[in-house]
Amino acid sequence: MNFHQLHIFKVVADKKSFSKAAQVLFISQPAISMQIKSLEEHFGTRLFERNTHQVNLTEAGRILYNYVEKILTLIDEAEQEISILTGCVRGTLSIGASFTLGEYVIPQVIGRFKTQYPLVKVFLQVTNTEQIAKRVLKGTLDLGLIESHIDNQDNQDLVVKPFLQDELIVILPIDHPLAGRKSISLDELVALPLVLREKGSGTRKVAEERLKEAGVELSALNVVMELGSTEAVKKAVEAGFGASIISTWAVQKELKLHTLKPVKIKDISLLRNFYIIFRENRAHVPVVKEFISFIQQRPFQQVEPR
Repeated sequence: MNFHQLHIFKVVADKKSFSKAAQVLFISQPAISMQIKSLEEHFGTRLFERNTHQVNLTEAGRILYNYVEKILTLIDEAEQEISILTGCVRGTLSIGASFTLGEYVIPQVIGRFKTQYPLVKVFLQVTNTEQIAKRVLKGTLDLGLIESHIDNQDNQDLVVKPFLQDELIVILPIDHPLAGRKSISLDELVALPLVLREKGSGTRKVAEERLKEAGVELSALNVVMELGSTEAVKKAVEAGFGASIISTWAVQKELKLHTLKPVKIKDISLLRNFYIIFRENRAHVPVVKEFISFIQQRPFQQVEPR
């Protein structure tokens, strides 16, 4: 048994899924299964009950989970104190990211951060902004990276800072009649069938707010399809079901491969900021401090829409 196995055990328990734990930990699902099996052999009992939908802790697993939380917290505190003493950045960093950031922006940042700080273990949770803010305040996440500003008046301990600018663009099928244009008018946008993310999506919320400010009532939009993921939206546009409004960061691969055509909307700004949130008392922890400094140096590469 080792601390790495305990980390894996906790993430599987939190996610109730081997596959989701593998995504968070950036290791393969078979590797997750092997480590859990080794842990179960050590204790001589099953730690998880498995079914087709999710995994749940057994009674033994629940007992172990309570101790693992305490053990990992103590180890983290020890690593942070030693980091301060030696000036060597090491330890664990738990990050929450909203969907566009978690899927398209932050993985490249984590990769570069790990190259610079190889002794830091990074854990990424991808969820919505509300959940990220709650977990940062509770202390189960060191910091969060979100797509829209949140009001911290009721939580003065929460620091909210912009760290990156994004632009929403209209995407069209490559053979669409308007695909040769650099921009389209609001009237032309209203006439287009639109494939959008579901209501409540951060990207959709920003788009609707800006269009309303420009005098376009939401009821005037011809929304023909609502989908639960950005990848599904892009596939639907490529297949010719309609246009969409999407983050430039989310279509980097498509811009490189020229499978979608980006256009802007005349006389309307769809610029927005991405934000980093953290508790004031965590900002001085070496690993958190270094990541905040690192991400504010803009280690990002983006294909510009043309």
